[in-house]
Amino acid sequence: MNIQVEDINDTRKLVTVSVTRDEIAEKEASLLADFAKQARLPGFRPGKAPTAMVKKRYAKEIQQEVRQKLVSEAYSKALEDSGLNVISLVELADPEFPEEGDTAFKFTLDIKPEFELPEYKGLELSVPKSDVTDHEVEHARDHILGQRAEFNVVEQPAKKGDYVKVSYEGKIGDELVADLAPDQPIFGTQKNTWEEAGAEHGPGVKAVVEGIVGMKAGDVKDAEETFPEEYEIEALKGKTVSYHIEVHEVRERILPEINEEFLKTFQVETEEEFNNRIRDDIKSQKEQQAEQAKREQAATKLSEKVEFPLPESLVEGETQDLLRDFMQRGMAQGATQEQFEERKDELYKGAREAAEKRVKAQMLLTEVAKKEEFKVENEDLNRAIYMEAMSRQQKPDDLVKELQKDRQRVVEMQRNILVNKALDFLVKEATVTETEPEEAHSHSH
Repeated sequence: MNIQVEDINDTRKLVTVSVTRDEIAEKEASLLADFAKQARLPGFRPGKAPTAMVKKRYAKEIQQEVRQKLVSEAYSKALEDSGLNVISLVELADPEFPEEGDTAFKFTLDIKPEFELPEYKGLELSVPKSDVTDHEVEHARDHILGQRAEFNVVEQPAKKGDYVKVSYEGKIGDELVADLAPDQPIFGTQKNTWEEAGAEHGPGVKAVVEGIVGMKAGDVKDAEETFPEEYEIEALKGKTVSYHIEVHEVRERILPEINEEFLKTFQVETEEEFNNRIRDDIKSQKEQQAEQAKREQAATKLSEKVEFPLPESLVEGETQDLLRDFMQRGMAQGATQEQFEERKDELYKGAREAAEKRVKAQMLLTEVAKKEEFKVENEDLNRAIYMEAMSRQQKPDDLVKELQKDRQRVVEMQRNILVNKALDFLVKEATVTETEPEEAHSHSH
């Protein structure tokens, strides 16, 4: 067997293994002898049939097995002799098997790129402090109370925060907005819809949401709204729309009282404990976010220190995984196949950029794990299996059975464990600065 390696690019090689007619004939002869020992042909005792008859009867099977054996020997030889660090077999060209003459197997392989592992200890990371402000506690508390509010029908005019059942119709001059922008019903005509009076951040029409403050059931009025020149809806750009509004019902929002009964549902006894519980929840959420941010920054900072080409098969595989996850999540939230089709190119581009970052970080972190001699212990694997089973709502034992059949998934799991150990190590060895959180939350209600 003779081996030739050609570069397709930095991380993809074409390896050609030539096999002579003699080597093929030798393989054929030894397999024919094996078949002849087992062969059961009518009129002959097992193993006693003439070789020529066996050859004729089993020609197809012998040919197939010769091909399989030669492919796997050629592949082993290719890896051994070329010394390439192979990541994946991208393609095996179907070899010609002429009656006479030699043959060649062509393997397209993606190989691990060469790179120098940069200094990975002492990376500089920065995260916001996880202190909790009174304002954040108050905001969260309002949210909890709001979720448990009751809405009672009242005869009086709507105040800010009340819910109002309303019908409205928008016109530009004599033309109905419903006809000019039929795909934007919220700006056109609505029958019996609920709006929160005076809501500052909502999808509703400002003129309507603000207009209903002070109106009571049975009231009618007109309000105008002028849309800016650069508005995203073509039919409304720079136009003034007149809305005819009719109120059917007003419901006052009544927040629950913070009494013993209310506190009991949160397993606390005093209002102070209730506030502290909220504070602790916000703090632990911030701490989790900070941990996550440190890990992401560490991977990014390490990746920025070195450039190297990425194996195409890994990037493409990761891109497809990310797209599949994104589509599954989207479908679960009610997105349609058509919506994905429309944005296909932009989604692919985004997924590919994320995949390149992920593949690069994983290759670097795998090297860190190797250099630091991290190992995958049994308990690491058990924990990973348990976590995956929980996330798939599956019994751990059932997942173990699946993994026993699929060696590749176990290898994948072990690699992820090592990558995570390396990431934990980078964070532990990093210099972390805590910054003052930006006062962005004060207007993000």
